[in-house]
Amino acid sequence: MTNIFIANLDFDISSDDLRATFSQFGTVSYAHVVYDNKTKKSKGYGYVEMEDADQAINAIKALNGMDVNGRELDVKIASPKGSRPKPNNTKKEKPKFEKPRNNNVKTVKDAEDKPRRVLRPRRKNM
Repeated sequence: MTNIFIANLDFDISSDDLRATFSQFGTVSYAHVVYDNKTKKSKGYGYVEMEDADQAINAIKALNGMDVNGRELDVKIASPKGSRPKPNNTKKEKPKFEKPRNNNVKTVKDAEDKPRRVLRPRRKNM
């Protein structure tokens, strides 16, 4: 069994469309387009599992780069989840900055030994 990953799919393509396309090259045991749980719309990628590895390679060679509804397909052998490279973290982490402490404010230690501010009652306006 060979698992194939298909990216950059048109959002209107269904699992049946994937099965029909790949079945031209051999026996397809599984075809699935991935959908977003909240919006129920396609995420633009899917998976196909084919019985014979030679047929899968022929399908990859034929379909990779093919233009479908204005989108160029990216078809390749799917890598197992554990061996994938980690994505680059595009979000920059903010540097941890501690404000200078005011010495006039009393602090108390929490159970976690973190200092916290002690709240004082408000003054009444006269």
